[in-house]
Amino acid sequence: MYYFLDVFGYFAAKWNNISLADQIIEDHWYLFKDNPVGMKALAYLYQTLGNNEKAHELYKEIFILRPNYAQSYRDLALSYADVGDYRKSASIYARYDYLVAEGFIRAEDKEFTPLMEREFSNLLELHRKELTSTETKKGPSLNSDFEGTRLVFEWNDSEAEFQLQFVNPNDKYYNWEHSLLADPDLIRIEKLKGYSCKEYLIDGSITGNWKVNLKYLGNKSLTPAYLKATIYHNFGSKSQRKEVKVFKLQLKDVNQELFKVQNSLSLVSN
Repeated sequence: MYYFLDVFGYFAAKWNNISLADQIIEDHWYLFKDNPVGMKALAYLYQTLGNNEKAHELYKEIFILRPNYAQSYRDLALSYADVGDYRKSASIYARYDYLVAEGFIRAEDKEFTPLMEREFSNLLELHRKELTSTETKKGPSLNSDFEGTRLVFEWNDSEAEFQLQFVNPNDKYYNWEHSLLADPDLIRIEKLKGYSCKEYLIDGSITGNWKVNLKYLGNKSLTPAYLKATIYHNFGSKSQRKEVKVFKLQLKDVNQELFKVQNSLSLVSN
């Protein structure tokens, strides 16, 4: 399966031969069917190509396979917004809130809950006119006290272990490690509640060139993992825009630069 993901990326990204890349996946769909880890990696790749419709179909399939995963609701809600169906996106968020309140999904925690609420609020602020009054009844926005660049990291395999490093323009850095050794409680909660994502907010108080580095620590399943980074510029404003980058994690214990982001100037390089 991972070989065909590489082949897909080669023809789609390097040669811009989308039809051939799609045909390769269709011919080997049996490797992806019923495999949410593989389908999520493929969805990431489609998003980097700007093909939100193909990614959306994959996220719907993943939702069917993982109906009790908190991440499934987030991914599907964002995907509906990406294809322009804002009302359906809002209904997924509302459905998620209801299931959490009723105890059907155990996802209330300090990591995932604020992220979901921030994204729901962002949807309502940017697309309020397209939504009904029932769906827009929400509490105070989590975005009102934040101006700057928002980074969201997602990984397709919950077994992936890595360290993210954020270096500000003054060369001060912060490390966040996703591993069983560094934070066993977090890993346990992620698996229990079914999510695999992390956000990092860069407010406007420190402008300039930020760097994001990563050290891959391995994967218990002994297979490559895929990391998706979504960069939101001017988050929460009418001028908000986003970029999606995907990285295949394979080389272990090497600190590598993923990308740079120019806070407040809305520039990203790799």
